[in-house]
This record gives sequence, C-alpha cells and structure tokens, in this order.
Amino acid sequence: MRSFLCVVIVSLFALSAFGQELKVPTLSPLSEITQEVGLSQVKLSYARPSAKGRKVFGDLVPFGEVWRTGANASTKLTFTEDVKIEGNPLKAGTYALYSIPGDKEWTVIIHTNTRHRSIAGDVYKPAEDAFRFKVPSGKTSNYVETFTIGFGDIMTNSLKVAIAWENTEVKFKIDFDVDAGVDKQIAAMAASPTGMTHSAQFLAAEYYLHNNKDLNKAYEWIRSAMEKSAKNSRYGLLRAKILAKAGKRDEALTVVAEANAWAKEAKNANYVEQTQQFWDSIKK
Repeated sequence: MRSFLCVVIVSLFALSAFGQELKVPTLSPLSEITQEVGLSQVKLSYARPSAKGRKVFGDLVPFGEVWRTGANASTKLTFTEDVKIEGNPLKAGTYALYSIPGDKEWTVIIHTNTRHRSIAGDVYKPAEDAFRFKVPSGKTSNYVETFTIGFGDIMTNSLKVAIAWENTEVKFKIDFDVDAGVDKQIAAMAASPTGMTHSAQFLAAEYYLHNNKDLNKAYEWIRSAMEKSAKNSRYGLLRAKILAKAGKRDEALTVVAEANAWAKEAKNANYVEQTQQFWDSIKK
C-alpha cells in the first residue's frame, strides 16, 4: 500500500511539472509610462530591445522600411483628449506608432490599427494610417544601449516625444487645446445658479496670467474673489502680479504691501516671504 501511494505521489508531481511553463526574462521588456499634460493624460506602451553589440540603424533596423518602433508588438500612444501631432489633428483614442527610419530624416506614422504584433508581409496597411509626417534625425550626446521613448519639454499645452537608440534621436511635438478646455469650464461655472466660487475665480485669474491671456478678465476674477475672501494674502499677491504685468506698478506695490500685512497678521510665513520677495522685485 505504501509503495502504491509513493507511486501516485511521484506521478502527481510529474504531471504538475509537465503542466507548468518555464518563466524566463523577456528579451525586450515592456514599459508603460503615463504623463499628465494640460487637462489630460498621455499613455505610452512599448517594448524595449537592447543593442547588445549590434549595429542598429541601417542594419538591425533597416533604413527606408516601416518599423514598429519597438519590439514584440505595436508601440501604442493613448490620448484622453483630442490633440495635434506636428500640426495634424487627432481624435482621442489609442494609436500605434510606426516609423520609417532614415539616415538624416524619419517618417513617423500614426496608425489606427493597434492589433498587430509583427508587421511582416502584407499585414501593415497604409490605408489604415491616420497620417504621416517627417522629422529630422539627430545624434545623441551619449550612446543609448536600450531603446527608449520618453516625454520631455512639457509645457502647459504641449510636450515632445523623444525616440532614442544607439546614437540616434528623433523628436516630435504634441499640442493640447488647454485654453478651450479651461474656457469651457469657466463658462459653465459662470452660467450656473451659484456662479464661480472665489477659489475657481482665483484659478481662472492665475491661468490667464501665466498663459498670457486677457489681463482685464484675470483682474476682474481676482477682484471678485477678494471680495468673497477678505484679507486673503494669496489672492492679494496674485492681484499685484496681474497689476504689475499690466504695467500698473504703483498699484501693484500698494496691493502687495497689503497682502504682506495680511500674511503677517495671519502668521503665514510662506506668504510673508512671497509677498516681500515680489515687493522687492518690482520696487527696484
């Protein structure tokens, strides 16, 4: 009986081992990054091969041929809002990123079919492209062993996608219509029965100031906000900044001095310092 049980146990272990799959490192590991920009997000999903002593562009990745711009499967870009890529309008959604590398110039392809893994043979259909555009190819300052795509030059309403491998780098710009999104929110709040809160008015004024928009509107919002929130040193500082940018230096000095006094009264060391620094900067 004992011998029979041993045989059964050994057989079960053998069957269990036979049913398992061996786990080994991925040759081109997956990377996913998400970047907030403006009022939306951009997600990038791609696999990262390494050079491993091979010549990459012009050899491993031939010039003049469509490349999936990564490994294993299509590299994907996902947008939560409509964007423009190098001036080309694109609806929110997920797209494959393909390219045709060249020695001095690349063609970048935004493709609507995201299901492909390999694009060998006649799988890739140019008719499914959203659009194409050309960008110059440059040299990296250092050797890039592992294929890298990243987001950089992040502004309020734009960023750049940088593709780098070996000694080659290309970049392209994505623009976001943040102004339209902000103005739409402002209009909806202003039309509501309660109108805009003083904190919303502050944020609207701050956005208009920092993005070189209508200073008259910015001033009216912060003036109204200060009527609802008295002796607010944060609001007073912003009002002074708007006045200074509008060329009203003397008024700005008066307002920021008041804001400094309010901050001292509230024992708010942060705004005591900020208002004093701004007063010093425009007094000169």
